[in-house]
Amino acid sequence: MQPAPQLAPYARAVEIRDPGVRVHYFEAGQRHNPTLILIHGLQDEADTWRHVFEPLARTHRVIALDLPGFGRSDKSRHPYGVPFYVRVVLSFMDALRIGHARLVGNSLGAMIAETIALTHPARAARLVLVDGTIHIVERPPAAPSNPIQLLLLPIYDRRYFVSLRRSTTAAYDSLRPYYADLDGLPQDDRDFLFRRVNERVWDELQRLASLAVQMRLLPFMAFQARWLIRRIPASPVPTTVVWGAEDRILPIGNGVARAALQPTARFVHIGGAGHLPHQEKAEEFLKVLGDC
Repeated sequence: MQPAPQLAPYARAVEIRDPGVRVHYFEAGQRHNPTLILIHGLQDEADTWRHVFEPLARTHRVIALDLPGFGRSDKSRHPYGVPFYVRVVLSFMDALRIGHARLVGNSLGAMIAETIALTHPARAARLVLVDGTIHIVERPPAAPSNPIQLLLLPIYDRRYFVSLRRSTTAAYDSLRPYYADLDGLPQDDRDFLFRRVNERVWDELQRLASLAVQMRLLPFMAFQARWLIRRIPASPVPTTVVWGAEDRILPIGNGVARAALQPTARFVHIGGAGHLPHQEKAEEFLKVLGDC
């Protein structure tokens, strides 16, 4: 998997002893500037930040990593899930000698960033949740909601990926729910997404990593997230909740509810954007981050 062209010059890699993974990442900006760590969502990679990475690097030291199991990072067998990724991100920060940083996470990445802010608040200078939170009040339509669905998930997941591998167009069309208007993106962006999604659907190790995350997500939300949510109202970490107004993956009501739970939090919706506002409405997204 080749990096998005605009990110290729910034590619780096680091070995993390605990939990023993090689992490691929992009880094740009002056080291004396505030550090911003960008964390992508499920079945995505650091390239998701391609439209905002360089602009952010003008005022920040910006780092966007591929979570293990995805992109170009290590994909060997690990207990992929939110707790594992929290451990990875903290160890990654230690390896790069980053004491604290502004954490920006999208979807699953937002859940990881939020968990770090609630369990290790000294490591999070600021928190930006982008279409994701552990405080879910409206479930995604296709999300497993009971143990039976969870047990059947591997079967349906395998069938789904096999169907996408039969047709490059079907693979591309699988992206439509994540955008308010996929066809409205610039042609070069659509070409990139076409290539990228067809790389993903053939990456069996990444499919298994994604499945492992999904299998562990329901137990995490049912147990660990419940006691973490109780900490949100008193969280000392300045928080901004950003949501695409037309998000069909995780309804906007989740963002409104999450912001309301923390008296000091700020909520911003971005019109004309779906689950990935940093891709679809990069200028508006950058303005929100600039106001943080």
